Amino acid sequence: MARTRGGDDGPQDADPGQFARIRQVLIRAVERHCPPALSAQREDLVQMALVRLLERPAHEGIAGRGASYLWRVAYTVVIDEIRRLGRQQRQAEQLAGGEGGTPGPEARSEILDCIAALQERRRTAVTLHLQGFRVAEVATALGWTEKQAENLVYRGLADLRICLEGGDA
Repeated sequence: MARTRGGDDGPQDADPGQFARIRQVLIRAVERHCPPALSAQREDLVQMALVRLLERPAHEGIAGRGASYLWRVAYTVVIDEIRRLGRQQRQAEQLAGGEGGTPGPEARSEILDCIAALQERRRTAVTLHLQGFRVAEVATALGWTEKQAENLVYRGLADLRICLEGGDA
């Protein structure tokens, strides 16, 4: 990573002009890939792309990354957001019985009862997942390995499905 001061590996040590250039490339890439339905979230998507770049290990850095790499990062951020929104919409439709609206009071009560009946770790993982957290984010938030989080989320969802279908959780 290019540095203006010696010693630190933090992003604050990179050339501000370089970050401005990277940000401009990301803005153009997000604008190009972003569907009209997400146009109000373009700035958020650019920020998410910047965060992904900064999460790279320090030895990889972002200084030497070309425009094609930056476009690829922006593209994956937009696609991930589209997928996340699609998952949320499908989950809402499933919970509402396919009607496309929010569940009524009885359905919400049943859902909450089924979630409460889950084993504690599964309940925590499923709750975060239903709030839109990806498995990797659940793992990070709870200090678990990604595999632990994945198992707890998917087993918890299976238990929840069984409970909602009238079986035992």
